[in-house]
Amino acid sequence: MLIVNILYSPPPDGDDASSTYTDRAVEYLNSIEEVSLGYIGPLKVNDNADDDGAFPWYIEHHNNTIDDAIVITIFLISCSADGSVNRNVRKIMRKIPKDTIKPNKQSFFAIAALGHARCENSANQMADTIFATARRFDKVMSSSGMFNTSIKWKRLETQVELNGPEVDFDPWLKSLIQSI
Repeated sequence: MLIVNILYSPPPDGDDASSTYTDRAVEYLNSIEEVSLGYIGPLKVNDNADDDGAFPWYIEHHNNTIDDAIVITIFLISCSADGSVNRNVRKIMRKIPKDTIKPNKQSFFAIAALGHARCENSANQMADTIFATARRFDKVMSSSGMFNTSIKWKRLETQVELNGPEVDFDPWLKSLIQSI
């Protein structure tokens, strides 16, 4: 069984694609019999993260968790045209434990960075700025030890104002699920 959690982060300026993309992902995942949806919701800082084994982000555990299930946590991070992201993304990066954690062999993560550039020229020239924090978030997650990194999916970086979800997001999500 495959359990998928989706945590989305709206940008600070309010132009949000992350919740729309979350809805799209949920619709697709609900059509797959082998997939069970876990926690779907906004990326929030877990103030109880100091508890043993707690994630630095809030995630509600549902009763459908099965010990031998594979769990994928998908982070959808909206990035403003100037590169700013929701403050919870930065707070969570700071809360990632510094000491070595034994990763759950069945737990993986993937990141989709949703850029909000409105001009193709700006999107190309400013990609490093727009996606910088999402790239750092990916690096922190990869080195945290919280996830099994034997399967490392390519981080999606897409400009949602220029490309619809069917261009980049849908194929990325389908390949992610099919690779399990």
